[in-house]
Amino acid sequence: MLTNMQSKSIILIDAILSEIMTIFFQFLFWTSLLLFIHSYIFYPFLVLVLSKFKKQKTDYSDPDEWPQISTITSVYNESAIVSQKIKSLLNSDYPKNKLKIFVGADASSDNSNQLILNLAKQNENIYFSDFPMRRGKAKVINDLMDSAREFTQSHDHIFVFTDANVILEKSTLKELVKPFSNQKIGLVDSRIFPVDIQNDGISKSENTYIGIESKLKYAEGNLWGVMMGAFGGCFAIRSELTRKVPHNFLMDDFYISMGVLDQNKKCISNPAAVCTEAIPNKIQEEFKRKTRISSGNFQNLVAYSHFLWQGPLIRWFAFISHKVLRWIGPFFMIVMLLTSLILSIHSTFYLMLFAFIFTAFVVIPILDYILETLKIHFKLFRNIRYFVIMNIALLKGFSNYIQGIKSSSWQPPIRNN
Repeated sequence: MLTNMQSKSIILIDAILSEIMTIFFQFLFWTSLLLFIHSYIFYPFLVLVLSKFKKQKTDYSDPDEWPQISTITSVYNESAIVSQKIKSLLNSDYPKNKLKIFVGADASSDNSNQLILNLAKQNENIYFSDFPMRRGKAKVINDLMDSAREFTQSHDHIFVFTDANVILEKSTLKELVKPFSNQKIGLVDSRIFPVDIQNDGISKSENTYIGIESKLKYAEGNLWGVMMGAFGGCFAIRSELTRKVPHNFLMDDFYISMGVLDQNKKCISNPAAVCTEAIPNKIQEEFKRKTRISSGNFQNLVAYSHFLWQGPLIRWFAFISHKVLRWIGPFFMIVMLLTSLILSIHSTFYLMLFAFIFTAFVVIPILDYILETLKIHFKLFRNIRYFVIMNIALLKGFSNYIQGIKSSSWQPPIRNN
């Protein structure tokens, strides 16, 4: 039998272990919460406020001589929009003798190829490559870059990567090129405006997200020249700074953007370079797109893992704050839910926190889904549901990455156009 002293010792040890576990769970909860809030609130607020105090350079002047540019577009089953896309490039006010349009079809099975061929027959500056086997966007882009270099023997050469569904304004190409008069700038992003916003889906929420991200990326570039990744729909880069995209990479735009920063050149956004893009309205389509983006994010995290411990300091700070913490945000959400639930057993305060988090992450998204089926739409509820679903997509993308990404082939989402 245990002596009285032994019993007291056991009780004391249990109490100490219980206190240690409580402190441990509290540490996990508050660390997860603060890092989560830092990425979505503190960091954007800091960057946007600091950018207000720095002179914003948007009135770039025309260069003495416009450089040669090659637009790079990968196409897969985009017959609904590809003609309009190419015409928006042809209608640009950029000097025609300085513009070459490279389009590659990744084994399209619709009428895309014929539409592109018809335009190419009428315009000698369109270079069309029809790839009969499906290989993925990364390989198409790499081949188009090789073709552009072969046809354009120019040291002062600019690549413009632009998606098939993104429509350029007449002045977009010039506005993308103007900032390159500064030799420190390696990449210039455009400002993409979503169109065909609808009330009954998630396009309004996506539009809100894009608007905030656009301001944040512009501020990062304006402050420090470390814009964390071009949006991908339309951006320009000095040809000598481009890197071949690994064949299975899903986020070629981010890989190329980080390659510029890796070579100590600046990445910025020029809001005067305007484009438009129809975006998905169905949450299922956006979920698939965000899942694909998430898998690509983790590919890039590994490819540029040295950013986590190498300077410059400001690039490290932006990369961690804007990207890495968001990519692992779903894990913070899970930790917050579980630890607040465990701590709520002996604490009313943590019970209230758990109730709040559970309501935000679980109850409201379910309630919004029910209301949507009844054709009732509350903007706040829809935004919260959109946010939660996109974080679930991050988890799904991480799972796909762990299982292995074999190809960068993609299926265009169903858009409002």
